[in-house]
Amino acid sequence: MDDPEKKPCADVYGESQHHSLTTSTTGMDVVSKVLDDDNLLREIILCVGFPTTLVCASLVCKCWYHHASDRKFLSRFHEGNPSHLLGFYLEDTDDPSVAAHFFPMLPQPAELATVIRSARFSLDPHRSEMSDMMGCRNGNVLISLYDGRDFTVGVHSPLHPERGLAVLPPFPELQIQDGYFCGMNDLLLSKEEGDGLSYIYVLVESTMERTKSMVHIDVLRNGDTVWRRHLDLATDRFLCPRFDPKAVLADDKIYIASAQRDIVVLDLMGSSISTILLPQGVEYGDRDTTLARANNASGVYLIHAKKLELCIWLHKGGNWLLVHNICLREMVAGLKMTGCEDENEATAPLRINHVGDYDEFVFLEMSRCALHLDIKYKKLRKVYDVEEKDRHLGDIHPFMMIWPPTFPTLKNDYGNAI
Repeated sequence: MDDPEKKPCADVYGESQHHSLTTSTTGMDVVSKVLDDDNLLREIILCVGFPTTLVCASLVCKCWYHHASDRKFLSRFHEGNPSHLLGFYLEDTDDPSVAAHFFPMLPQPAELATVIRSARFSLDPHRSEMSDMMGCRNGNVLISLYDGRDFTVGVHSPLHPERGLAVLPPFPELQIQDGYFCGMNDLLLSKEEGDGLSYIYVLVESTMERTKSMVHIDVLRNGDTVWRRHLDLATDRFLCPRFDPKAVLADDKIYIASAQRDIVVLDLMGSSISTILLPQGVEYGDRDTTLARANNASGVYLIHAKKLELCIWLHKGGNWLLVHNICLREMVAGLKMTGCEDENEATAPLRINHVGDYDEFVFLEMSRCALHLDIKYKKLRKVYDVEEKDRHLGDIHPFMMIWPPTFPTLKNDYGNAI
């Protein structure tokens, strides 16, 4: 006779096994429903946080690849995950023979720390022919090259060292009109286009009487090998672009600081020239005012430093809107820098060295120190001390993580895989 006490045990084992299989099947069904729901899957991928992780997600299968590389999806991803500041180049403006040096912003998330370690930031290989650094744009470093006779522009890609140094075609030559002269303050601007950069070269010639000016604009499209004349604009006023603050390109408009309190706007699509006055009470001074492009094609930001106060305006709809008024007194006091006590403010002026795109951060100078201000979170920290041998800080050029990321080439003969 069967032992009645053993029967329940057999039943329990059978029920347990059945329950385990049912639970496993149910779990797989839930996962399948999630991964088969394109809308939900996109929301999940939005949470990966970094462009490097986004590329990894695209390698799972073709479905994930198409979601991750879709232009509309990338736009949403970038809104929630702006480009990260990897570090900055510091240029010695007193000695052009010294190559600019890269300093990483620390700490970094593990994903981006890996990117920094694998990059090749050094500009020393180009030091013999390099005259100065022109800036950074979307993972590229622009440097001015001089061979003893002509100036050209080199493009170094630290995140893709295998590309080597690309050299732009020589700038177009201009036949200056009789009775006109051309200043040395020509402009080179760049913007993202496709998987690379396009460049805009601006040259201004004016009458000897300084009563009229002619603006010449040439464009080098991504992939082109020659400059092409885009526009010639004449104006019945004297235009003299300032070296500081630097010009800004935003939404096919070039904003150029001019005179004492003007911004000249060159509309590349509308083929027109207009002028914006600075906000009331603001004038260009000693590195206390600068411009930055807005992120939604709405215009331009103006950042002005006065003592320990930072005011940020957005020009929109023909008017200036004050969007930030940041008092730095307590932040500076917390850093305990020599010469920055209240009574010594006059001996430690606050200057703006560089502003990031979209008004995200500002690099400031104070008391022989470089400071980084995160505008969104109102956090100030010291990132560099000027060495005793140097007279001053030099120019800072922020280096951002490239956007959009480079996705692998999709092969059509791989079934469901990449």
